Order: sequence, then C-alpha cells, then structure tokens
Amino acid sequence: MLLIHLAQDITTGLTSVAAWSEVWHSYWPSPMDWSLLAQQFETDVFADFRSAFNNFIESGQVWALLIGLILGYLIRSLTSYG
Repeated sequence: MLLIHLAQDITTGLTSVAAWSEVWHSYWPSPMDWSLLAQQFETDVFADFRSAFNNFIESGQVWALLIGLILGYLIRSLTSYG
C-alpha cells in the first residue's frame, strides 16, 4: 500500500506536458538556440545582388579591377619567356 502511494506521489508531477519539458531540459540541455530557427527572414537574392553590384560600381572598385587586370596581363607578358 505504501509503495502504491509512493509511486502515485512520484508520477503526479510528471503527467503534465510542462513537467516533462522541464525534466527533458534539465537532463539534456540543448546547445542550440531554437528561437533563431523560428525567425522570419526576407531573402530577395536579386535585390541583394543588385545592391552589391551598384556599390561595386559607385565605389570605383570596377576601375581598380580593370587596372589590375591590365597591369597583371602586361607584367605577365613582359616577364614570360617564349
């Protein structure tokens, strides 16, 4: 009889879903933050590419690329044998 009351007292707290969740997290802590996966993201790949390309043109990096390609080709042709 005492054993039945003991088992009943132990299992009453474990019947609710919240209690199982607390038990699960106390014994097996999750190293991952799941709230990050539940967030909404607006991904517009073409708008991001267009923005990056416009920044590439406006900042003058396209000229640095062209000058580097031309100088690299000239130096390669002057230093190669044959």
